[in-house]
Amino acid sequence: MSNYQSDQIKLINTSLIDPHPDNPRKNIGDVTDLAASIKTNGLLTPLSVVPNGERYRVIAGHRRLAACKQAGIGAVPCFVLNLDPLQQLGAMVTENCQREQLTALEEADAIQGMLDLGATTASVAHRLGRSADYVRDRAKAASIKTEVRASRDDFGQISIGQLVAIARYDGQPDRQKKLAQAAGTSNFDYTLSRIERDDRDRQWIESVAALLVEPDNGFNLIPDPPYSNPEWRYAGCMFPSTGIPEEIIEKIREQNPAAVSIHTVSQQVYLWTRRDKTADAEKEARRAAEQAERDARRHALEEYAAASADKRMAWLHANLHGIKRAQLIETTARLGLLQIIDPDPQGYTLALSTWNDAACGAEQFTTISGIEPKRALAELRYHLDEPDWSVWAVQILAARIEWFIDPTDWTTVNDTSRRIPGYYQILQDLGYTPTDDETSHLDQLIAAITEADSDENEEDEENNQ
Repeated sequence: MSNYQSDQIKLINTSLIDPHPDNPRKNIGDVTDLAASIKTNGLLTPLSVVPNGERYRVIAGHRRLAACKQAGIGAVPCFVLNLDPLQQLGAMVTENCQREQLTALEEADAIQGMLDLGATTASVAHRLGRSADYVRDRAKAASIKTEVRASRDDFGQISIGQLVAIARYDGQPDRQKKLAQAAGTSNFDYTLSRIERDDRDRQWIESVAALLVEPDNGFNLIPDPPYSNPEWRYAGCMFPSTGIPEEIIEKIREQNPAAVSIHTVSQQVYLWTRRDKTADAEKEARRAAEQAERDARRHALEEYAAASADKRMAWLHANLHGIKRAQLIETTARLGLLQIIDPDPQGYTLALSTWNDAACGAEQFTTISGIEPKRALAELRYHLDEPDWSVWAVQILAARIEWFIDPTDWTTVNDTSRRIPGYYQILQDLGYTPTDDETSHLDQLIAAITEADSDENEEDEENNQ
């Protein structure tokens, strides 16, 4: 203000003084305390104003003017200055910057206003005591459009560095808004890097595309990727991390594809070869044959599993009641009754409240016992407290095991398949005779389990070395 200050002070009624419309500082804040101080001590520092017709506009002292009006002060001392519009704006910017009252965006808009009035970057930098880069950065920030600024209420609080980054994408409001939303958070750098990477990838694909269409390259460039065209077969792709555009051209030439296509969305170059319809047909025929063979094996396995389960349960239904009680008790222990039903001091009946298909295999129990599921619970409550409890215990446990066995357990080593050989041994000890088919499947399963255990032991030994 010293460059423009007048030594003549004039008393002017506050009703004749207006805030300057170009004041860089848009929010003067709360002046209650300042108003109280002025009311008590008077206005110690005069305002600086410029004539505006029969009225005046404040150049320096917007907060003091607002406080004087709030305090009800009539006339206040003012320096009356004679400044042109550029000088007025420069004076206001200088005063606010010296007092650190402007946000980065407010300062940016004020500096751009000075440039719009004809000031040069160098003259603004000199007037503010700042570097030319300082002025240029704020001029960039000032270019951000109202649409983007309105994307968040506190846009004016964004730092100058982030404002400059947002301004870089002038004409791309969607990107600017995305950056504005991330400003002031730890996500800003990540969002900016993603945008920068997208630009690099776009430039990369554009450069590759330009090289591909050069007449001496001799590439067969297809306009659109022929995804569903039966004539073409996908042979690979090139993308930005594969190399610079010139390297990509050499790599494509080395692979010598029948055609090349560009996918601008994914920023990739696709390579294509012509389909060998005869070879494709043969491959499809082999695939179909292999699938048919797998289906046949699965069907045969399902048939075997169902037949063997029916045979086991039919034998249990027909023979359990004829087996001696002592042997049944031993079988009960071997099947692990205590692992299935927690015993109650008064017997086994109370825990049967959990009876259901998922827990005990009701359908299998029905097959083995001949009792309908709806009557099973009542029958079990009765029989498990009777001398023949062991028959029913075996039925429960056998039903449980039968429920768990799946066709794939005969060919896959898992917790259930590992129990199948032991289950068969218990049945055989009761008098069950496996068929040749069952014996064959058991031998294959035992061999698979043995091999799996051997591999596991070797792995453990290697890990322990």
